[in-house]
Amino acid sequence: MFLEAPAELTVVTHAALAFVLAWTIGYERFYNGRAAGTQVYCLVCTASCALTAAAGLAGHWFGTRQGADANGSTQVIASLLTGIGFLGAGIIVKSGASVRGLTTAASIWSSAAIGILVGVHFVVAAIGLTAIFIVCMAAVPRLEQHLPAKAAITIRLRYREGERPHTDKILAFLGERNLVPHSDSVSVTFDGGRFGLELIVSGRALQGRTLNWVVEDLPEIQSIESFTVTRTSRT
Repeated sequence: MFLEAPAELTVVTHAALAFVLAWTIGYERFYNGRAAGTQVYCLVCTASCALTAAAGLAGHWFGTRQGADANGSTQVIASLLTGIGFLGAGIIVKSGASVRGLTTAASIWSSAAIGILVGVHFVVAAIGLTAIFIVCMAAVPRLEQHLPAKAAITIRLRYREGERPHTDKILAFLGERNLVPHSDSVSVTFDGGRFGLELIVSGRALQGRTLNWVVEDLPEIQSIESFTVTRTSRT
């Protein structure tokens, strides 16, 4: 079972490289306060790399050098990944600007790669991939707590009756506090009596601060009747 360790180590080393490269992409999203964090990128990229590398070593599958039925086996693998992808999609829940379940869905789909590697007798590669996934799930979040990033919050403003939402004034107000709105997140509502404004902002100034610090100046805007501030979730 372990005689093909050199071939399996090739899978692990390439998966580890994919993990590092995926983290660099995911950190850019994390830094800018986007929904999908680095864990999602690392899990998906690492699992994809491991399966692709294993497919290229199909002649070593099932503990033999005689050449496995790669075509039949890869069809089974593709069907498994597609089916598990639907399972993961059912876990993702979007509530307002927050998205929950992305990491769980990615971990479920990626764990299929471990089962597939064990199934083709690439046990060493499966153990190595499991170790990488543990680092991704446990160590990466702790590391990122010490790295610079832009925290993101959702701001919902409700204006007094007769007042209109002057978005330029709100954007200027936020800019003075080094808060940058996401350009694709600004929306205005009207319920027949009052206007409402919703937007997502991010900024280094939010990192390590409480929400009270973020909103303490909002009551100074006389046209605002009430507001809600929520830290966005990217789990």
